Amino acid sequence: MDSYRSFIASPWRHVSQEILLSATLFITASSIFSPLAHAQASSARVISAGAAITEIINALGAEKQLIAVDVTSKTLVADDMPKVGYHRQLSAESLIALAPTRIIGSDEMGPPKTLTLLKQSGIEVDIVNGGETVSDLLHRIDQVAALTQHSQQAQQLKQTIAATVKNIEKNNTHQTQPKKVLFLMIHDGRPISVAGKNTTADSIITLAGAINPAAAVIANYKPVSTEAILQMQPDIILLSSRTTASIKNMAQLIKKMPVLEATPAAKNNAIAVIDGTALIGGLGIHSINEAMRLNHVFYPQS
Repeated sequence: MDSYRSFIASPWRHVSQEILLSATLFITASSIFSPLAHAQASSARVISAGAAITEIINALGAEKQLIAVDVTSKTLVADDMPKVGYHRQLSAESLIALAPTRIIGSDEMGPPKTLTLLKQSGIEVDIVNGGETVSDLLHRIDQVAALTQHSQQAQQLKQTIAATVKNIEKNNTHQTQPKKVLFLMIHDGRPISVAGKNTTADSIITLAGAINPAAAVIANYKPVSTEAILQMQPDIILLSSRTTASIKNMAQLIKKMPVLEATPAAKNNAIAVIDGTALIGGLGIHSINEAMRLNHVFYPQS
C-alpha cells in the first residue's frame, strides 16, 4: 500500500536500473549511408505528428530531419523546436509555412481536409501503423525507418524492444496471482470511461503482467455501469499523470466515482499512475518502458 502512495507522489521513483538501461539503449548510433541516401536524408524536412512517431525518429538517430512536431511530442524535442498544434487538429496553413518535405503521422492525424490541402501543395503525407501490439510497433519502426532513410538502425532498435519485452515476460512468470488493473479515463465535462480491449492502456496492462477486467466486457474507451465496475473488482486503479494532477488520492477518486469504494483497490488504497504520453498514437517505445516500470509497481517484490 505504501508503494502505491509513494508512486503517486513521485511517478518515476519506481524506475529500476534495468528500465533506465533499456531506455538509453534506444538511442542508436548513425550508420554509414550511401552518398545518395545521405543526400536525401540531409535534405529532408520532416514534421512528426504524434509522440509515438517522434520517439521512433529520435531512437533511430533521425532527429536532425525534424523541423517541427505536434504538441504531444513537446517533451521529446528541444524547447525551441516549433510546435504545430494537436495531431488530430492540424492547420494546413501553419504546416505549409514551415516548408516541410514530409509529414508523418498515425491514422489519428487530421482533419482529412488538412491532409488533402497538404498533399495538393506537394508535401508527402505518410500515415504509418498505429496499432496496439508489439508487432504493430515493430512494423511502425520499419515504416518510419524507411521514410527517414534509417533502415539499418531499425534492426538494432527492434532487437532492443524485443529484449525489453522478454525481460517483462520473465518477470511475469513469477506471478501466481495476477492483479486486476482498471484504467480510468477522466476528463472534466465528460463521463468517466474505462479502457477495454483494443486500447494501448489494455496492451500496457497486459504486458505489465496484470489483467484488465474491462477487456472482457468492452472494446475501446467507453463508460460502464456501476454494476459492471462492481463485477470487475479491480485490485488497482490506473490513472494518467494528467488525471492525478487534479485527483491526488483515493479519497478524491471515490468522491468522483463512489462505486469504487466497494473494490479491493479502494480498500488497499491502490492507485498507480501512467505517463499519458505512452497512450497516444498506438503502442510505442515509451509504452514498452511504462509496461516495464508498471510491472515493478504492480508487483513490488518481483
